[in-house]
Amino acid sequence: MMHELHNFLRGHLSDVELTLLATGDLPSRRQARVDRHLAACSVCRARRSRFEDLFSQLIAYHSYGALSEKLDDNTQRSQLVARLNQMPDEAPGAEIVWPKRAKNRVRAWLPMNPILATGLLLAVASISCVFLWMQQSRLNITSNTLLVRAEAWDRVAAYASATGVIRQTVKITTRKQTLRRTIFRDAEGRRKLREQRLAEDEDSLKRKLVEADISWDAPLSATSYQDWHDAQRMRGDQIQRASGDLLVLTTTIPDGAVASQSLTVRDTDFHPIRRTVSFRDSETVEIAELDYSVLPWTPATSSLFQPEEGMLVAEATRPRPALVQLPSPTLTEEQLNDAELSARLTLNRLHADTGEQIEVARSPHGIEVLGITDSEKRKHELESELYMLPHVTASLSSVEELKAKPSQRGELSSVKVIEMQTQTTPLETYYLAHRRNVTLLGDLAQRLFNSAFAINLESRAIDDLQRRFPQHEGISTVASATLADLLFTHKHKLLAALEDEERLLAEAQIEALRSNQDASMHRADWPLASLAERNLALTRELALGKGGSGRTAEMIASELAASLNELSLQAHEIQVVPQDSTKLDKRK
Repeated sequence: MMHELHNFLRGHLSDVELTLLATGDLPSRRQARVDRHLAACSVCRARRSRFEDLFSQLIAYHSYGALSEKLDDNTQRSQLVARLNQMPDEAPGAEIVWPKRAKNRVRAWLPMNPILATGLLLAVASISCVFLWMQQSRLNITSNTLLVRAEAWDRVAAYASATGVIRQTVKITTRKQTLRRTIFRDAEGRRKLREQRLAEDEDSLKRKLVEADISWDAPLSATSYQDWHDAQRMRGDQIQRASGDLLVLTTTIPDGAVASQSLTVRDTDFHPIRRTVSFRDSETVEIAELDYSVLPWTPATSSLFQPEEGMLVAEATRPRPALVQLPSPTLTEEQLNDAELSARLTLNRLHADTGEQIEVARSPHGIEVLGITDSEKRKHELESELYMLPHVTASLSSVEELKAKPSQRGELSSVKVIEMQTQTTPLETYYLAHRRNVTLLGDLAQRLFNSAFAINLESRAIDDLQRRFPQHEGISTVASATLADLLFTHKHKLLAALEDEERLLAEAQIEALRSNQDASMHRADWPLASLAERNLALTRELALGKGGSGRTAEMIASELAASLNELSLQAHEIQVVPQDSTKLDKRK
């Protein structure tokens, strides 16, 4: 340990680096720095020779051992062949000669049938696979969350289509029959279908489904499943994953005509695609979606619904809501935390938190996502995903929408000032002094700055999450898992950006000076965002020549290397494990 510390303080290569160099396992991104150091340091060159000699001795030792074992095996094989040649061609039928050691083992263990042994091994392997599958099938999502998001999908589908006719084809399978139905619904929910006469078997099946609160005209409705689910005094819920991207909620009840029901949704948009109900009389009905589409209003589709005159009369006699709008209920701190983390995870999954002008605002009544998108398509994509989240609203505008609005009189247009580079940057000065090609220097400088900007962005996101949700306080188990998912994603992106900047700095091939160890130890106590801001400032000074004080590229690169090391140490210490649900239950 003292020897390693001495080498580190003297600026020499570590024993680990020399070992990796001798074995040929040194990463390529560190090869250039090690080669430069060996070219200038005779001490490390001598140490490298000793390491290479030791490695050669190890290889020779293992080769000798392998050769000895091979020779020994050949000798034993020759002795075995000689013994076999001395044995008679046919063994006596009345007596089987067993080796003494084999006899003892056979007496110690009962005779085992090979088929039985193979069956036992397969049974153990099957039980292990089932256990692992059950462990992987546990999901950090509650039944209420799944149903709320599934209900929101119907509202999103109607909102996205605005007007039109929803056409849904389903297959209903029972023990005695398989029925294929095409269902039409008004996307706005205003017009009703004409009365249709059902066949005898269809009418019997319809009455059977009514016992399970399943609508004949909307059999895959998540709302009807939620109503049936909440009406049960005693129930048990279980959520499992099926076919990779499907979630299956199964609800069992101890009494009544229905023994259990299940609802299958896609985990991408929570669109219900299958519903199964098991009755206590051993009858099981499965309803599966075959097709879903939205058709425009045409004379053919309009003829399927009641006339608009009847709709207008019904609209006129419908009770009107009060003119005074009731205030939105005030949410608890835990509900706000859950809603905000869900919104941030959705934005992160859609890559809307890395460069787009999107921000998340918090109020006592919910979470609002504000910002400007590049296009109307992008706006609708974000709104459709955010609309599915409870207590989350979106107020987004697109650049196309803003351009279409006429500017008010006297309104000043925004002026973007572009600062032109008029002086030579430290990186360019270094290249010119060492007679290197500066043709591709502009691209290298831009990539260095982009990596530093990404590091700063991810670090600020991690610091904000850790500061606003310290030690997972005040959030549910699902929100804790969401927070862990967010931290894991930001940590992964931060480490990738750090590795990218370190690679680009090595590509620049700058002879960095020895860093100040005292200053480095002092900066280790800085917050992650402060270290990232300093790293961005150093990169801007080196690559763009801004904010500097006339320092050379060697001095800036030395501080930049130390900055990357400090950021990497803190990034690896970020904890991304969700809280223990048992602790949460005790706290509640």
